[in-house]
Amino acid sequence: MSDAGATTPLIEQYEGVRARYPGHLVLFRVGDFYETFGDDAHLLARELEIVLTARAPDARGDRTPMAGVPHHAVDTYLARLVRKGYKVALCDQVEDARFAKGLVRREVTRVVTPGTVVEDGILAGPDHSFLAVALAAERGPGAYSAVDITTGEWYHGTADGAGPDGLLSTLAPFAPREVLWHVPRGADEESLVAALRREFPSARLEPAPSAVAPEELPESLRSAADVPELVGEADRRLAAYLRATQPRILPTLTLVARSGAGRRLVLDAKTLRHLEILAPMNPDDPRGPTLIGAFAATLTPPGRRTLAFWLANPLAEPGPIAERHDAVASLIARGAGLEGIRGALRGLPDLARIAARVAGRRVRPGELVPLRDGLSAVATVRSALATAPVSGLLAELDREIDVPGPLLDLLARAVPDAPPATVEAGGLFRPGFAAEVDRWRDRELGALRDLAELERREQERTGIRTLKIAYNQVFGYYLEVTRPHLARVPPDYRRRQTVAQAERFTSDRLEELEAAIREAREGARAAEAERWEAFLTELDRHVPTVQRIARAVGALDALVAFAHLAEARGYVRPIVDGSSTLVIRDGRHPVLERELGARFVPNDTELDAEDARLLVLTGPNMSGKSTYMRQVGVIVVLAQAGAFVPARYAQVGIVTQLFTRMGFTDEIGRGKSSFMVEMTEVAEILREADGRSLVLLDEVGRGTSTFDGLAIAWATLRHLHDVTRARTVLATHYHQLTDLVGGLAGARNAHLAAREGGDGIVFLHRLVPGSTDRSYGVHVARLAGVPADVLAEAERLLKSLESEGVALPARSRARPRGPRYTQAVLLGEPESGDDELRRALERLDPDRLSPEEALAALRALRAGGPRAAPPGGTAR
Repeated sequence: MSDAGATTPLIEQYEGVRARYPGHLVLFRVGDFYETFGDDAHLLARELEIVLTARAPDARGDRTPMAGVPHHAVDTYLARLVRKGYKVALCDQVEDARFAKGLVRREVTRVVTPGTVVEDGILAGPDHSFLAVALAAERGPGAYSAVDITTGEWYHGTADGAGPDGLLSTLAPFAPREVLWHVPRGADEESLVAALRREFPSARLEPAPSAVAPEELPESLRSAADVPELVGEADRRLAAYLRATQPRILPTLTLVARSGAGRRLVLDAKTLRHLEILAPMNPDDPRGPTLIGAFAATLTPPGRRTLAFWLANPLAEPGPIAERHDAVASLIARGAGLEGIRGALRGLPDLARIAARVAGRRVRPGELVPLRDGLSAVATVRSALATAPVSGLLAELDREIDVPGPLLDLLARAVPDAPPATVEAGGLFRPGFAAEVDRWRDRELGALRDLAELERREQERTGIRTLKIAYNQVFGYYLEVTRPHLARVPPDYRRRQTVAQAERFTSDRLEELEAAIREAREGARAAEAERWEAFLTELDRHVPTVQRIARAVGALDALVAFAHLAEARGYVRPIVDGSSTLVIRDGRHPVLERELGARFVPNDTELDAEDARLLVLTGPNMSGKSTYMRQVGVIVVLAQAGAFVPARYAQVGIVTQLFTRMGFTDEIGRGKSSFMVEMTEVAEILREADGRSLVLLDEVGRGTSTFDGLAIAWATLRHLHDVTRARTVLATHYHQLTDLVGGLAGARNAHLAAREGGDGIVFLHRLVPGSTDRSYGVHVARLAGVPADVLAEAERLLKSLESEGVALPARSRARPRGPRYTQAVLLGEPESGDDELRRALERLDPDRLSPEEALAALRALRAGGPRAAPPGGTAR
């Protein structure tokens, strides 16, 4: 503690705790406050914007900086610290200061980190709260382990690919609040940590602890079969962290299959962001429209979590997807019965999180009432389901939400209808549940009756009708006599206190009764605390069961939401199969359709990896190209998540990876321009995509010069068509690309139509076959409010450039008449006398050139002529 000059016993005790909990912010209970000292006091005062004070000077005159928060409001401040990424250890007084010999003994009773919080007041919402381990491998894919201790769900597996990108793609759908990382000796630790920090900027990062022994894992993980060694190590490192932070909860956690019985559709962080699945793409508008917002028809907290998890982790096996679709269809077929199930679900509490707080001993007595009543209400859900035959997934969920009778009986016998606010207040149980507590309560009530009888007898004995027995915390019980009656006070009364209008006394009998009452209350308090812990221990056995029920309720709620929305909005059941087809008739974007209603223009999509697998999309700015591509991606996500889709018809051949490249961003902090970011994302797609992928690319190459961008866009298009063979939609303003599509057997052109009229341009937003060579950029600039004189100058220059056939990519269909090197060099016929250039171009093999090699060849031709061109692989 650099600025804490004094070393008093209290400070030494505080420093000892800090030494045992490195990396933690220690909140140290002193009286009614949690205090920090020295450097930590400065930190706490700054982060919480509270007053920084100092302890009284010691013998040397040193004053120790100090800052603290009231103990009764500590959770409010904890929430702020946790959201800022701090790891907090609460050190409490564990003995009564009245009986302490010297310094009061203190111990850390609670450790709070962003990924191990269970209190609702700190979690601030029903969404998942994941803690994850990212474990790199020496070679090949790494492994992960992720747990939400608030719901008891534990997931694990192998990363989607090698290196940091594979781990990031795997963890992105979890959106972890805390990530523990480990790399093998000699591996690139810096790259993994930098990637995690970039992808999860609000998450807390720290090295993973050493792994525990396998026998310390929860039972469901110990019994898991065929777990790869690296995945097992990730599990054991995560268990080590939980053993130090939430040891009571660790045994209750359950391994859950991430994607049912098969694969999942991989959505990396960029795709989740570009398609706005869970959060808007614009970080400045956190409340903007999202897919989960458009599907917000769930009625329970676990339903909301399940919906989010399904949308971020769609399935990639036709069988499990069909099970969900069958369940949705069955629910729709119930007609009015669907609303009966919704009514039964409405208002169910967050059973899983209450159970987690039971296990973590953070439950409040009042929370056991909704636990009791919520589990009883689950029976109503089962009754609503039983109004029609259930099969398949619905039958499975029906079995899962069967609440054990012994659990219901235990809660019914124990939990009072009006429990106290805190454990310390007493009155935790119904009469008859805790015999020892009842015995002490009976003794207290007997003593209180004797006290009332004593008051009545003393009034008669003294003749003082206003005499009363009362109580305060300083003097305990007393006999109060007002001043006009003091002469009647009997000699066996002993004075205890003088007040303005009365005197207060005690007597032998009053002290006997006071002692009896105190003994009964302390006995009841001790017995109740012991029985409370025993009761919670009984409930611990049921925690995994309650959380299993909550997961089943969440799945049912999500399916019911799918059915409700399908019926209300006219969605259809998609065909999801093992083909390579993607056919959508009159597809609609579910988010924009909600905003635009009947004004939204539906469009078709038809891709097939074996035939027309690549669509080159052109059209004016603002015509809807990006919306169209997002619409295709979102419909695939919905179909494979198990929902019905906004279309007249849809057939989706299984997609295992969905890649997107949209938007225009840079990463200045990492020294990356927007074009470098774009190329990095394109390179990843070209490396990872395959014939089962869906690729959505928006304006590849726009961030550099026209020549470079066009060359890269063309080479990328050829690679996706010839090598990757992924179903692809590529939107572009390089209209020269559309001329090249004719030479590709599996590619075709389409554009979003616009109509020119006397009043300007009308965007029709309708997809039509063929290409267009107009972008209407000046028109869009006019809509954006660009000054008239600038627009006039732009129109003049545009006409001039068009007449000269110079470098406007949207206009260069004619052979150029201006400078030698324009886009027409790539697309037009060479001028006579350019044989040498023709031969240089013929030596290049586009089928074998990477985008980088194509770019290098083009630069060499421009800089040094045909002789400077590098070899292009095998000549054709």
